[in-house]
Amino acid sequence: MNDTALGEVIEATTRQFVAEVYEEADAPNFGAWVRVEPDGAPPLFGLVSHVETGSYDSNRQAVALGLSPEERAQEMPMVDELLRTTVRVQMLACEGPGGDLRQTLPPQPPGIHDFVAPCTEAQVRRIGAPFDYLRTLVEHPDPAVPVDDLLVAVLRRTYAAHGGENGGREPLVQAGRALSRLLDDDHERLQSILRRVL
Repeated sequence: MNDTALGEVIEATTRQFVAEVYEEADAPNFGAWVRVEPDGAPPLFGLVSHVETGSYDSNRQAVALGLSPEERAQEMPMVDELLRTTVRVQMLACEGPGGDLRQTLPPQPPGIHDFVAPCTEAQVRRIGAPFDYLRTLVEHPDPAVPVDDLLVAVLRRTYAAHGGENGGREPLVQAGRALSRLLDDDHERLQSILRRVL
C-alpha cells in the first residue's frame, strides 16, 4: 500500500471516480485536490466534490444511539466497523507523457483499487494558472453539487497552497479574472464567490 494513500478507487470514469477512505485515514475535505498514480501511467488529479459517510450495507441504515463517541467505543465498538466513508472526485487534470500538466480529462480513468492520495502543496500550486479547470467546473458541474460552493473551496485551497497572506493573493486575482470571463461578467455572482474565499 502507498504510505500516503487515504483510500482507493472503487468506481471510475474519465470524468470522475469514487474512492473509499480507509478506516484509519482522515477523509479529505470538500474542495481538496487528490491524486491517483496508476501503475505504469501518468498521475491523474481531481477535486473532491462530495464526501459521504454511511452504512456498508445499503439495506441497513445507521440509527441514532444516544451515546457519546467514548460510550459508543466502549459499549458498541463494532458500530464504526459497519460504516464507511466515500469521496466523489471530479477529474480535472493529468500529467502528459513528457511530464507536462494538462488541465483536461485523462485519456483513461484510474483503475479500480488504484491508491488515492492527497496532493502536496507543490502539486496544488502546479495546478494553478491558467486555471482552465475552472471552465470544466463552471460549464460541466457535478449536478449534485452546488458549483459556487465548490469554487469557493478550491479557491481557498489555491490561496492556502500559495502561502495565504504571504503570496496567495496574486494567484487568487488570476483565478478571479478567469472566473469573471467564465461567468459572463456576472459581477454579483463573482463577488459572492470571492467574498467567501477569505
